[in-house]
Amino acid sequence: MSKVNKEDSGEVRRRFARQHVLLKAVLDTGVYEFECVAYDLSLTGVRVKLDLPLKTECEVWLMVKDCPHIPAKVAWTREGYVGLKFLMPTGQVADSLGSVGERLPKS
Repeated sequence: MSKVNKEDSGEVRRRFARQHVLLKAVLDTGVYEFECVAYDLSLTGVRVKLDLPLKTECEVWLMVKDCPHIPAKVAWTREGYVGLKFLMPTGQVADSLGSVGERLPKS
């Protein structure tokens, strides 16, 4: 794969490996809460299935299982999926996710 293709696919940009998960989650926009499903999870962000387009850069909170809300920003939206970038340091994300965070790759 050429370097250009790697950059397009996001392989070069990702510093933390993603863990494939299938978790029920709640996305809180501050006005409404939406049930969603979390898929690819890392200490820096997550991809969620959400049948509602959100504006990029808007701030939201994600709750996975019984963990506290994690502040995030919408990084992208595409075909029923939303990419969230967490707004907390990775150590705090791991702590907030509890047992789920302990299983995530650290790099």
